[in-house]
Amino acid sequence: MANYDPNDPNRKDPVDPPYADQVNQTYVEPVERRASPLPLIIGILLALAIAYFVVQYFTNSNSVTTGTEPAAVTTTTPAETSSAPAATTTAPEAAADAASGAADAASDAANAAGEAATDAANAAQNAADAAGAAVGEAATDAANAASDAANAAGEAASDAVDAAEKAASDAAGAAGAAMDDAEKAVEDAITVEPTTPPATTTTPPATTTPPAN
Repeated sequence: MANYDPNDPNRKDPVDPPYADQVNQTYVEPVERRASPLPLIIGILLALAIAYFVVQYFTNSNSVTTGTEPAAVTTTTPAETSSAPAATTTAPEAAADAASGAADAASDAANAAGEAATDAANAAQNAADAAGAAVGEAATDAANAASDAANAAGEAASDAVDAAEKAASDAAGAAGAAMDDAEKAVEDAITVEPTTPPATTTTPPATTTPPAN
């Protein structure tokens, strides 16, 4: 089964038993169908939604911690205590910006996916219309060609019948003339000419003279 090649013209089907007059069928390559973009679009939208919810979760969990060591921080480094709230305030803003960017990206991806789906549907409709028009034109051309061929065949048959009738008439005339000539020749051959009777010649009897005394 590992060496089975569906494109081999001399292959034998392993399912059906071989027989004496087996005829291999011609392999027809399957038509490639275009995959639908909907699964890809749905996957992108789900990924963006999951990313958005993850960002929201981490944004809400980052609360400002007023630490357990306020005295040590505020007394020794007051500048650091003043900058710490600033850092805590900028983190939610960055998370919110990231979430907003993710939402915008999701919206843009959804719009692009919708446009791609619309373009694919329009292309499929145009292809179907073009195929229908081509089939209609081919059917019309085939019908016209068949009608022309039928008319030409009818004209050829009519011409052949006329030619056959003319040839038969000419042959009948020639046969009649030949029969007339034959009858005339026979009449000429059997004409009786008058015969001349033979001439009759009469010979007088010979006279004998008596001798003198």
